[in-house]
Amino acid sequence: MLDPLVRLWERAAELWHGTAGLRQALTRQVRRSRGRPLLWTTLYAALVIALGYVALDRPLAWWAKAHVTGEAEGFWKTVTTLGLGGIWLVPSGLIWVGLMLAWRAAPLQEVRARLGRMAWVPGFFFVAVAGSGLLNTLIKVLIGRTRPKMLFEDGVYSFVPLTHAYATNSFPSGHSQAAFAAMTALTLIFPRYDIAFITVAVLVTASRVLTSVHFLSDAVMGAWLGAVFTLALHRLLLKRGIDVRVRLERDRRLAE
Repeated sequence: MLDPLVRLWERAAELWHGTAGLRQALTRQVRRSRGRPLLWTTLYAALVIALGYVALDRPLAWWAKAHVTGEAEGFWKTVTTLGLGGIWLVPSGLIWVGLMLAWRAAPLQEVRARLGRMAWVPGFFFVAVAGSGLLNTLIKVLIGRTRPKMLFEDGVYSFVPLTHAYATNSFPSGHSQAAFAAMTALTLIFPRYDIAFITVAVLVTASRVLTSVHFLSDAVMGAWLGAVFTLALHRLLLKRGIDVRVRLERDRRLAE
């Protein structure tokens, strides 16, 4: 009775050893990606966007339209609200303004310095989401890609450049951009919780496709734009000596 299992194990071992070259190549590529993350992230995103437009966008849109219904659709529509820019911009903007006003009113230089450092955190967050959002809107108008709705109703899968109508502003996804900008910023501010933040961003991005509002390539482009803009802004601040990372007391105790 054990003979089939033994043969299966031997076959699996042969396959594993046969992929040694592929595994080494993948390991080298992971190292290259870690060495230049912005470059390789851009190349990966460009590849997925190109494949999406040519081969994946339409069948995936039709699949989601047919299969994501009922409670599943309700779940994804709830998740997608986390990609609304306003829910991130309003609180961060209010906190930023409040800290700046407190900074101006503070009588002691030491207090002013501390408030000034604190103000950079919501300021960075706000600019990351708002700045990438403005760029996202500009690209939408320039590209003018039709939404899945037009594919479903009229069979249209095309571009209408220089337009701001809802039906022709599918690329990139604004919700994906806002979610990835916000979650990337939070990851840089509170790096300990990076997995949770990135998970939220990925779920929001997936929701835009699964609710048939955007094509896959729209969502990938929005995610890339939000993340890369935020990372570039963070690098610029670090070069100026501004660190927006928040080091909580409990994190310091754990490190000790």
